[in-house]
Amino acid sequence: MSTNKFNFGKLKGKVQFEKNLVYCRRGLNELSLNINNACPNSCVFCIRDRDAGWGVSNLYLLKEPTVKEITNAFDSETKKIRDSGVKLTKVKICGYGEPMLRFHDLFPILAHIKHTNPRALIQLTTTGWPFFRYFSKDISKIKDLKNGGLTDVYLSISTPNKEVYKKIVRPGIDNYDPLAFDDTIRFCIAARDVGLKVTLGFIDIAGLKEKDAKEFAEKLNVSYKIRKLEK
Repeated sequence: MSTNKFNFGKLKGKVQFEKNLVYCRRGLNELSLNINNACPNSCVFCIRDRDAGWGVSNLYLLKEPTVKEITNAFDSETKKIRDSGVKLTKVKICGYGEPMLRFHDLFPILAHIKHTNPRALIQLTTTGWPFFRYFSKDISKIKDLKNGGLTDVYLSISTPNKEVYKKIVRPGIDNYDPLAFDDTIRFCIAARDVGLKVTLGFIDIAGLKEKDAKEFAEKLNVSYKIRKLEK
């Protein structure tokens, strides 16, 4: 897939490229995988426009890493974690971009994590709608992710309001995708129905009220979290 049309963040070309494929933001027991930088959204609050890597690591990549590079980096880091006496409980497949753009590569990555750390939860952080746009209209394929070892989905929907979503997430970047919000919800329902634990991720921006976020998540019978805007 050509990534020329995607968003790589405003710091691309302004910061030194790195090879940081793994990082920890929430403690050593939760490991994140940086599998790509490309994204089909252009969120007004995107951390990539202000920070090279959540303040913990430079996550701008020179190139898209191979599956082998990702799994090797994962093995190296998990060994350090294990040797330090910490138990790895959760692995997040996220990237400093949209990991769904590497849908087919998710399966060997999931298989490797599951084989080497069978008790760890495996979470995919995604905006959801790119699945339908770039890979399949068939929601049954979402079950393949669960069968492959995925346990959790953190679905970055940002707002429960479709018009606000259009303004702050800007799916499609310069060519607004009018179906993105509805497809994110469709992905949510499909993931929930195949047994994945879904958490809707909201951002504390544009007048978001927790009551509205809570009601929206309850209607979909999933969990939710509200993230403070990163400065």
